[in-house]
Amino acid sequence: MKQAVMNGQEERLQQEIIADAKKKAERILARAQADRERALKKMHKDLEAKRQERLDEVEREIAAYERHLRNGLSMERRRRWLAKREESIQKLFAETLRLAEESSGKTREESLRVLAEEALAQLGPGAYRVVFAPGDSGLVNEAWLRERSKNALGKEAEACRFELSADQALKAGIRFEAEDQSRNFDNSLSSRLKLLQNELRNMLAEKV
Repeated sequence: MKQAVMNGQEERLQQEIIADAKKKAERILARAQADRERALKKMHKDLEAKRQERLDEVEREIAAYERHLRNGLSMERRRRWLAKREESIQKLFAETLRLAEESSGKTREESLRVLAEEALAQLGPGAYRVVFAPGDSGLVNEAWLRERSKNALGKEAEACRFELSADQALKAGIRFEAEDQSRNFDNSLSSRLKLLQNELRNMLAEKV
């Protein structure tokens, strides 16, 4: 009888220890999730601030040229103005791309995570060849892609298959190519910046 009582006490103690450990683990996971979200928000805020700062600089240069052109634009002067505008745009995005390609640590990891999940959310489940920079080989693997697909697709992620391919020509970002070549999503940073260049040109053209 005494032994049975002791066994019961030990079992209750063990259950209490397990319950306490579970609560602590849940709190740790919640804090980790909150930290990840804060880091991502900060990264987006910092990148947006830098991008806006450079855009403001380009617009100031353009405004300076516009002041000289308001008193009658000749074709030659307009051609020079457009050339200067394009030069400013090219310099802006070349510098932005260089900074992105040279990024490292958490900033690069968070950026790559966002780009991968965005691509998968657009493409949906399927078999893909995943192309990435050789410098990201330590991060981009089957387990990492599984996690990205679960975040982007939920239960549909089970239908995803991945073939990994490091490409020297790709310096930053990630590209997904369907195995059957039916679709692809180029989320390399160079591709993203080309789209932004066109948007910026259109935006500036409206101000002429």
